[in-house]
Amino acid sequence: MEKIYFIFRRFSQGRGNRVGGLSLLFALFTAMALLPSGVNAMGVKHKAEALISGYTVIDGFSSPESVTTDGRLFYVSNVGVKLAPSAKDGDGFISSLTPDGRLLERRFITGLNAPKGMGIIDGVLYVADIDKIVGFDLKSRKPVFSLDFSAEGTKSLNDITVVDSTTLLVSATDIGEVYAVTLGKHKRYTRMLIEIKGVNGLAFDAEHYRLFIVNFVDGKGALRVIPFKHGPGELQNLTGPVGMLDGVALLPGGRVLFSDWVKFGSPGRLYLFDILSGKTKSVELKEAVKGPADFYYDKVRKKIWIPAMVEGRVMIQNFK
Repeated sequence: MEKIYFIFRRFSQGRGNRVGGLSLLFALFTAMALLPSGVNAMGVKHKAEALISGYTVIDGFSSPESVTTDGRLFYVSNVGVKLAPSAKDGDGFISSLTPDGRLLERRFITGLNAPKGMGIIDGVLYVADIDKIVGFDLKSRKPVFSLDFSAEGTKSLNDITVVDSTTLLVSATDIGEVYAVTLGKHKRYTRMLIEIKGVNGLAFDAEHYRLFIVNFVDGKGALRVIPFKHGPGELQNLTGPVGMLDGVALLPGGRVLFSDWVKFGSPGRLYLFDILSGKTKSVELKEAVKGPADFYYDKVRKKIWIPAMVEGRVMIQNFK
């Protein structure tokens, strides 16, 4: 495995030119559009009665893929009504919600194609949208950043994780690559020397300087980590093959949470990995979630926000 520690310095290298594809992945995503959406025809429905048992379900989204927060509000990316993750059809948008799950604006930011992973730095919401990363000022909602990845041959920029005030990491699922994005006047991206088929969820651990990764491969996705703290590191497997993995998040106490679609149209799962013991266990979900995508763990309120991508809803569940 190539050394990759240099990626977290000032990126002086040019763009990579690797091009590949996972055509099967897009065929499967397209097939998902034929599944029942579960969206309430009457609009948004908030299941208030679920609060008693420690969870809430919000309906009315359009293929919700990712959740993030700026500490004040929560934001959900919507791929679109058709669930076409690589189509430049202009029907993607971002929704805004209160921390308790009350929908404020379903179409808070519009004009996107198929928005997926998100990250927030200094009041700017950065969004992965097919072959671009775009940034929006959360106060004005105006676009303030754009970086084109089309030269890389990707049509599936997917998850985003924040490294520091000037650096993002983004996965390109269809070509199995991870890129470091430098923000600011000299914006650019650098291909990291990591090749993981179907690479999807990313979670950067700033305290221990390491990157957790999961990949979306039918029945073969695994949790991995790249350590950086004591110099150059190499990709390490933390689990064996688990499933079709999507989201990943670092929790307090040395735990890593990750989601598994299992298979299309079936209820998905969440798993909890303990870094110290190396053991993995399943997390009980209060309701079945089809297509558990890029979830968010709210450390302040100790809740998980899980987008049910196939069903057009988001479930918020207590979790300590």
